[in-house]
Amino acid sequence: MKQMTDAEINLAIAKIEYPDDEFEIQAHCSDVFSEHWADTFNYCNDWADIGPIIEREKINVYRWRNHWTAVCPNENHHIFSDTPMKAAALCYLKMKGE
Repeated sequence: MKQMTDAEINLAIAKIEYPDDEFEIQAHCSDVFSEHWADTFNYCNDWADIGPIIEREKINVYRWRNHWTAVCPNENHHIFSDTPMKAAALCYLKMKGE
């Protein structure tokens, strides 16, 4: 998986979760704004956004040594990151083939 910024991760997940919506990245941060829903999403830094996906997709997230690991269910993929939310977000994208 190529190195992605938080904004790119947030945009990719928003497009998967809401395929019929249009999004733009906020200029001052990595949040993704949805014009249709008039809402923002930050899957890398907000449990309210990534938490339901973790539960729905049954992504296992745990701390291992000095980083966080997310395990994609039914696959042998372990995704490592500096935060649990970002690890889970990257795992979700891996599961969806992004």
